[in-house]
Amino acid sequence: MSRPALEQRLVRALADQRLVLLCAPGGCGKTALLVRALDQLPAGHGVAWVTLDDGDDLDRLLQCLWHALEPFDLPWRISPEGLSAMAASREPQQQREATDALVNTLEACEFEHGVIALDDLHHVDDPESLAFLDRLLSRLGKRWTLAIATRHEPALRLARLRAAGLLTELRTADLQFSRDEALAMLVPAGLDAATAEALHRRTQGWPAGLRLALGGAGGARPGGAIDRQAFDFLTSEVLEHLEPGLREFLLQTSVLHELDAARCEALTGDARAWARLDVLERLDLFVTVVDEHPRTLKLHDLFRDALQHRMKVERHREFIALLARAADIETDLVRSQSLLLAAGCPEEAAARLRERSLRLLFEGGVRTVVRLVEQFPPDFARGNADLQDVAGYAKWRLWRNAEAARHLETAERLHRERGDERSARLAALRRAAMLAGIGRPAAARETLQQIGEPGPDEVEARINVRLCHLWIALEEGAFRRVAPCLDALLGEIEQAQQPEHWAVMVPSPRLTACPGVGPMLLRWADAASLAEAESPLLLSALAPMTRGWRALWAGRLDEAEQGLRRSETDERWVGHPPIVHSHRLAFTAVVHMALGRHAPALEAARAHGYEFPASYGGRGPSYSLNLMGRVAMACGDVALLRDALARLDQAEALIPEATPLRLQPVLGLRGHLALLEGRASEAAALWQQALQHEEACDLYGLAHELRTRLALQRLRERAPADAAAWLRPMLEQAADGPRGALFALPALRELADAAWGGRLDDAAQATLRAWAAGPAPSEGTGGEPPARGSQRLDDTLSARETEVVALMARGMSNKLIARELKLSPHTVKRHVAHVLDKLDLASRSQAAAWYHTRLR
Repeated sequence: MSRPALEQRLVRALADQRLVLLCAPGGCGKTALLVRALDQLPAGHGVAWVTLDDGDDLDRLLQCLWHALEPFDLPWRISPEGLSAMAASREPQQQREATDALVNTLEACEFEHGVIALDDLHHVDDPESLAFLDRLLSRLGKRWTLAIATRHEPALRLARLRAAGLLTELRTADLQFSRDEALAMLVPAGLDAATAEALHRRTQGWPAGLRLALGGAGGARPGGAIDRQAFDFLTSEVLEHLEPGLREFLLQTSVLHELDAARCEALTGDARAWARLDVLERLDLFVTVVDEHPRTLKLHDLFRDALQHRMKVERHREFIALLARAADIETDLVRSQSLLLAAGCPEEAAARLRERSLRLLFEGGVRTVVRLVEQFPPDFARGNADLQDVAGYAKWRLWRNAEAARHLETAERLHRERGDERSARLAALRRAAMLAGIGRPAAARETLQQIGEPGPDEVEARINVRLCHLWIALEEGAFRRVAPCLDALLGEIEQAQQPEHWAVMVPSPRLTACPGVGPMLLRWADAASLAEAESPLLLSALAPMTRGWRALWAGRLDEAEQGLRRSETDERWVGHPPIVHSHRLAFTAVVHMALGRHAPALEAARAHGYEFPASYGGRGPSYSLNLMGRVAMACGDVALLRDALARLDQAEALIPEATPLRLQPVLGLRGHLALLEGRASEAAALWQQALQHEEACDLYGLAHELRTRLALQRLRERAPADAAAWLRPMLEQAADGPRGALFALPALRELADAAWGGRLDDAAQATLRAWAAGPAPSEGTGGEPPARGSQRLDDTLSARETEVVALMARGMSNKLIARELKLSPHTVKRHVAHVLDKLDLASRSQAAAWYHTRLR
């Protein structure tokens, strides 16, 4: 029924207010009124509609919001998935940055005014969601309105908006039908005026009560106002007026969150499900259309609750069976788990979560996985092997390693107690891989010896065995074993043919500097780039950076610098996750150092050393401090080098499996400090002591650096034969490039200019000169494929980016561009962000104008 005065009031508010709040009990017509008002907005207005469900948290709210905003092709500068991660961060600064980035993106939209409508906000009660909405409301510009429909007063700071005149509120009194409206609705439907007036008094103008009365309950319950109990009664009356088949269909499908023909038929076995839904829509019986493809309806919460209540009371066992069956056909893991828990099937819910969590983690849903685990009763969770497994693996991804280790140890014990040796083996191997990665290789090796080799069909277990061997080699300083271990790991992942397994390992900065790993780095990066289309986070930033590390250690500094520029925008695009941020700081420090830019190199090295996440545990901080010391030496910052050594002493004291060989790289740093302090002889002695175990000291290619420095020292002492002897072993490994010798690039250049008098052969001297020269020819990077016949309009843009901006200028949406270029929509969004960043533009229309200007 049309309510012109109320609708026009709402239309005006939606066009110029910051917040429109419809707050009233269920059945007051909030959703219907909001839909009608939004339909009346003038041309040039966009609407993003989000319907929230029970238990939705910040991550789910944002996922729904990004989906609702998708048709508008907003010019994202941080990916929506990255914004979700930042908004859910524990860091207030990241939370604020996420809100600011979203507001800036919304302001760059292509239409006059937009409305974000959040329906049923009362389902969301977690503080993080409400805090996000508060931050959004405090920053939202004039071009956007937030509309909220809720049964309860939301815990938002509304007083400030009221005082500023930026809030319009419609509450119960505003939404109740007046006497005249009730008569206008009921009399044409066949009720006489007296009965209509009586119903208006009894319902107190409550729209749901009036609608039910119109459906057939008219006046059946004598006396008193309509309340929830009366609503249940009236629902029963309405059901009795329905055709029996439709009534049964409604009762059975009330367990579903949303109704489409395929889902309803799968649940009920009713081949006429599509016809039933068509009748429900024509009856307008408390249903809302929420999607067109396929046609999908949603029952009003009050009506759905009343139907479910009837099933629980009258047909309880059948109701439980329907919940379980609905969970089987539900593709959404969050909803599926909710249905299983409601059906009293926590064991099955836990097993399903474990089965599907690896994919969800790969897609960036690590916080969702942790929240799903937390929905189980604590006592049950502590005693359930599947949940302990999932919690451990998820927290490992969050670098909460101490917690992860406890969960995985418990999971192994619980799996074994129930006789599931295969799952116990996998939990143990996950824990072993994690322990190896945080500085406990002996514990990892002991686990491997106890477990033995998994069977050929235990894909993930075999991958974790290879991962253990890789991390053990790295942690024990067996750097020459790293390349064959990495090759074996990549072989297992390639054989598995599942994209999610590529995220099990990302090459750390110290791994990229190991001898012989170059081809494997490119192999990983190429495969990760292919998987990127399915996982828009992490891999899309880490794969190009890995190529950049490869170029750097090979001495191709121009290519490394290009990688550095991209790494900054890539990190922002994925929302600054800790692992990407840490790797980028290390990469930034070494690239700037190699290019002679001491100030930015020292700034990045200092940040990398000081900001390494404490939750990682083990030796992780010591590696970042070691790199900080190396950069400090290369840039001549004696104070920072002293600080790095002092902090390393503190860190090494906490390592549970400290061994003398692990201190070999520190000996090299002590030699660096001696040189900077004017003790050259002591420096040489310490460097030679470190090289007595050359493989163990070769962290970040330190062995090459020490050989370079010792060679220069002996050359200056007029002992060219000794100098050549120091250089010869590393020059014989020319295929790897200069590697750690880049930390002594001035020394390398002085050595390249020296006259060797035959003490180095021609090939060795040519290698030395090539390394010292800096930029070298680029090798294939496995990057984007060549665009089809596109012309570069600007050297700033790549060929693919030029092609994308050309299609934008033709008015194509991201979806159409993706179809035209055979790319994923995520990849298109990333290209659009690159274009806007490189050209310093704010919107798609500006990019189109830039393109047309260049064509003239």
